[in-house]
Amino acid sequence: HRGPHLRAIVTDVLKLVGDASVIRLSQNKPPLHYFDYFLKLDWEVAITHPGERAYRTADELIGAAAKQDEGKAPPSVTRNRLSAGTFKIKEFSSEEVPLDGQWQLAVKVKKPCSIDGELNGLAEGL
Repeated sequence: HRGPHLRAIVTDVLKLVGDASVIRLSQNKPPLHYFDYFLKLDWEVAITHPGERAYRTADELIGAAAKQDEGKAPPSVTRNRLSAGTFKIKEFSSEEVPLDGQWQLAVKVKKPCSIDGELNGLAEGL
């Protein structure tokens, strides 16, 4: 596909609370892997062209902030953001692995896609 693409990226770790350890009880047995976390991440969906980076580098973000009023950081790390939000896993734990192996994500859309139609549906689905 040669046209524009939608890309979903994680832009920040907002909260990571918990711990992990590897416990070896015996040389004859494999080690036990334990983890228990609360995890919350920021995400953005952006439109890009093939081979183009979806995010801006630190230098690009600093340059954009210098051009804006009061030197505030840009609202997005992507060039062409369509939507943004957070997702979290409240109980990301080795003791409570879901039967299907997939932890439930609580998704919140903070900046919905302002474009109506099919593109909006694709951005939200991504």
